[in-house]
Amino acid sequence: MRKIQKTDLLHNQVYNIIKEQIMNGDILPGERIIETRIAEQLGVSRGTIREAFQMLLKDGLLIRNDKIISIYKPDKKEISDVYECRISIESLAAKLATQRISSNEIVQLEKVISDSKQALKDNNKKNLTILNQAFHDIIQTASNNEQLIKICDTIKTKILFIRTRILKEHLSDFSDFVEDHEKIFIAIKNQDANLAEKEMRIHIESSFKTILDAIESK
Repeated sequence: MRKIQKTDLLHNQVYNIIKEQIMNGDILPGERIIETRIAEQLGVSRGTIREAFQMLLKDGLLIRNDKIISIYKPDKKEISDVYECRISIESLAAKLATQRISSNEIVQLEKVISDSKQALKDNNKKNLTILNQAFHDIIQTASNNEQLIKICDTIKTKILFIRTRILKEHLSDFSDFVEDHEKIFIAIKNQDANLAEKEMRIHIESSFKTILDAIESK
């Protein structure tokens, strides 16, 4: 477990430490998380733990059932609900980005794709996960639609959790997304709104299918 530093707000540090443990699988989905135990482990007050828990509850990574707090454990229906939202919202983001993206954002996307190809060659799953999220974040920002960006933010952490925990061993999925990203980028760069929307929809639907296949195989 990482050490607490004095250079940042304590509850932010605790939030990041617990979030990292959840994403890494150190704390398992469905597992109960106890306030006093975490406070003792990190050497912080229970008030600090409560503030961090509130942030994680807002992200959807913690679930409160009466007085019991446990790690988010999505079932197939919830995963379907999240991805139905994601398909619609991010397809729209890609369509809007074709008309609103800046030259700087085009350069950012080009670099993300280039870095993703290198990370794939290096079998660097951690960097691929980061670059995957960066690609989608840039397009959402390029949509220049504040409400769309807020909606994406509300489900972003859940999507990352689902992908990280379910697809942790599926490198082939990374290979597919790098190729998909390049198709989406070309459509956006060429200002082909319908094609950008279509390619983003195909991309996310493919990711959703991979997740469902992974669930069925367990």
